[in-house]
Amino acid sequence: MRHIKKIILLTVSVIFFSACSSLMLSPAEFGWPIESVLKIDDKGFVKDDRYSLSFNTKAMFFEETQDSMAYLGKSLRMIRSSEGFYFMTAANFKNVYVFATDKSSFSLVKKLQINETGLKNPVLNQRPPFVELIDEGVSYKLTSEGFEGGKK
Repeated sequence: MRHIKKIILLTVSVIFFSACSSLMLSPAEFGWPIESVLKIDDKGFVKDDRYSLSFNTKAMFFEETQDSMAYLGKSLRMIRSSEGFYFMTAANFKNVYVFATDKSSFSLVKKLQINETGLKNPVLNQRPPFVELIDEGVSYKLTSEGFEGGKK
């Protein structure tokens, strides 16, 4: 009888703990093959129909420029890394912003300072395991944690 109780307790424990484990689908590839260049509308929003994505850019432009209207007439360059992080920048930005998704929002993970003068014509490329930024013939290897191999 004691042996049966132990078996029942063990069986119930296995069922309980297996129900508590989270489902994971792995490996997964999140990267976009090419960057999206998104025109910012007069309200600060960008929209990418290909990825069913839209969001407001005002806070990022204000963070970068301290100008609440800096987004007007601009385009945003954005790519998603193979790990699922979003890399965003624009012409004249000094930084590349790395975001993760949160509940109906983007959450800043890292701000990567590229230079003090601002990017002229930035281009983002997928180069797993990093994202490549090219500007004026200079290439930077970016990750969600910083620069591949250290600072530039």
